[in-house]
Amino acid sequence: METPYACYLRLPDLLALQQPRTPDDRSAQWADEHLFITVHQSAEILAGQALVDLHRATEHAHAGNDTQAATALRRVTALMDILEHHLALLDHLEADGFASIRPLLDNASGAQSGQFAQLFHRIAAPDVIGPPTETDQARTPQAAAALQALRAAVIRWQTRHLLLVERLIGDQPGTGGTSGLAHLRARIDLPPHA
Repeated sequence: METPYACYLRLPDLLALQQPRTPDDRSAQWADEHLFITVHQSAEILAGQALVDLHRATEHAHAGNDTQAATALRRVTALMDILEHHLALLDHLEADGFASIRPLLDNASGAQSGQFAQLFHRIAAPDVIGPPTETDQARTPQAAAALQALRAAVIRWQTRHLLLVERLIGDQPGTGGTSGLAHLRARIDLPPHA
């Protein structure tokens, strides 16, 4: 019998989504692929929440409430921090273990994630939450600081991801047909030097 907790979270459906392509009898490779899938699926769930909160921040900013916008932006930053630390789980995947599951990905690549692309695009926009309202000619210091912290969190994620990919595939091309490390390095949005 399903508990109310399992029912509310739809746990049977959620836990059935990790379907490695590796046969069960290859236990080490199966476990590596299961970890890889689990990390990526949970990252997509967290990225989805970050988009929800980024939308909330925009709504608050458009309503002229920079304090609430900053609060929502801080939550997006916390989610980005978790996503950066989340990559540490893949530090427990050896390069040869990843090499054994990589062919199973076919052309699948994290570069194809619509959510991450949308999230990073919106955060990199000159004014993430829209232009200041007519009553405010500039964002409050609180909102400006929240935006700066969010952008820094994205750079930390991108840098950690770059180092992970460098360890796992080196200079090999990316699975989605990108140039791999060169592609990732070019996408890191470093702040301008003062």
